[in-house]
Amino acid sequence: MGPRRKPSELQPVGGSGEGQLVLRPSESKDYINELSHEVLCHIFRYLPMKDIMCMECLSRKLREAVTLYLRVVKVVDLCAGRWWEYMPSGFTDNSFLLLLKKMPDLEQLYGLHPRYLERRRVRGYEAFSIPGVLEALQACPSLLGVETSHLELVEAIWNYMPQVHILGKFRNRNGAFPIPAENKLTIPITAKIQTLHLVGVNVPEIPCVSMLRHLYLKWVRLTKPQPFKDFLCVSLRTFVMRNCAGPTNSLKYVPLVTGLASARNLEQLELVRVPFLGGLIQHVVEDSWRSGGFRNLHTIVFGACKNALEVDLGYLIITAARRLHELRIQPSLTKDGVFSALKMAELEFPQFETLHLGYVDEFLLQCKMSHSELVKYGLADVIENPGIITDIGIKVVNEVFSNIKYLLIYNCPHLHNPHHWITDQSRWSRLVDLTLVRCHAIKLESFSQFIESLPSLEFICLDQMFREPPKVYSVYFLFSDHDFMG
Repeated sequence: MGPRRKPSELQPVGGSGEGQLVLRPSESKDYINELSHEVLCHIFRYLPMKDIMCMECLSRKLREAVTLYLRVVKVVDLCAGRWWEYMPSGFTDNSFLLLLKKMPDLEQLYGLHPRYLERRRVRGYEAFSIPGVLEALQACPSLLGVETSHLELVEAIWNYMPQVHILGKFRNRNGAFPIPAENKLTIPITAKIQTLHLVGVNVPEIPCVSMLRHLYLKWVRLTKPQPFKDFLCVSLRTFVMRNCAGPTNSLKYVPLVTGLASARNLEQLELVRVPFLGGLIQHVVEDSWRSGGFRNLHTIVFGACKNALEVDLGYLIITAARRLHELRIQPSLTKDGVFSALKMAELEFPQFETLHLGYVDEFLLQCKMSHSELVKYGLADVIENPGIITDIGIKVVNEVFSNIKYLLIYNCPHLHNPHHWITDQSRWSRLVDLTLVRCHAIKLESFSQFIESLPSLEFICLDQMFREPPKVYSVYFLFSDHDFMG
């Protein structure tokens, strides 16, 4: 049997004969308009704001329901949870103000990511501008927080609406290197923000921001002579500083390191191309470890820090031993002596899993600029040489970090025999992921014996391996040897 048809109604229609009956299908019902306002408002909770706004023009019933919904809504997301997208286009100052005026109870506005904002109002032109957005936000008396990614807008909110929190992770979307001159941000002490992620921005200084928990600086130019003079973020949990253009005088980084030591909950510390004073971290750790400085670190990254000493890294590792998860070490610190000292300290690393030896930042690996060009744009003057760790050093690594799960070794030309890295007492029984890059001197036969002894190994990545290193002979030596033989 086929699908059952809807019943039809017999209705009289005018025609050639009186009382003539024809078959006319009944019209489909509008079930949406039969729903109550309360049910419609409940449905709106699961729809993107863009769709809700479109419903206003469909019917009077829906327009009334939208008005009721906006009147009581407290949390709105203009990007429907897709934080990487931009908010709906087509807004002007007047239309955005009209929308927010319909939300008197609005407390949290997410997804305020405009593709473009005018810096000021344009007379006689319906534009979407920073003053217009501020006016609309100020029309919400209960507003507590805003999520945005616009540099000038967030600075305007800090200046004119200091009571408003910046929600989620603030990350500007126009970052680039070389750092654009128009990308500027001044961070006030009163800024109510927990996560600040800046890429390609000119910043005068990093002040004391009590609420800040996560600070990520990449390609940031610090323009003041003493940018860390007032740095003190006691709530900080993450501090990442990568390839920034700051002071060349190492002494000017002293307030930065002492400020980081005061953040007792600091969990992640990444310093790439930061020219802090050699030995500074050692002394700060000695002064602060009793009060908990650096004790909660679970990630330590040193990359291209030209003045960093073995004792700086070693003291951090020793202090954070109980919680340390991940360690990435630049080539100049990838030495046998670092791990021999850790072995002598007789430490335990119960949570340690990831080790990266000879770490070089991804930007430096992919950047097509010359070293002199990077220095010209303000980055620290650093030239990295390959790590000098030997098979003896890796064997000590095995003894110190016996529970390691992920191991990456980059450009260590003094490694030859991997089967000497393990012993009967420590066999890296938990190692599941092994990556070797540009370790040309490793012997294939020894490597085969090595991986056979790893019971849990699942992934192996080999890049630019098992090639003979270039042999350089002087012309003088060849000719002299030939003459001697003759």
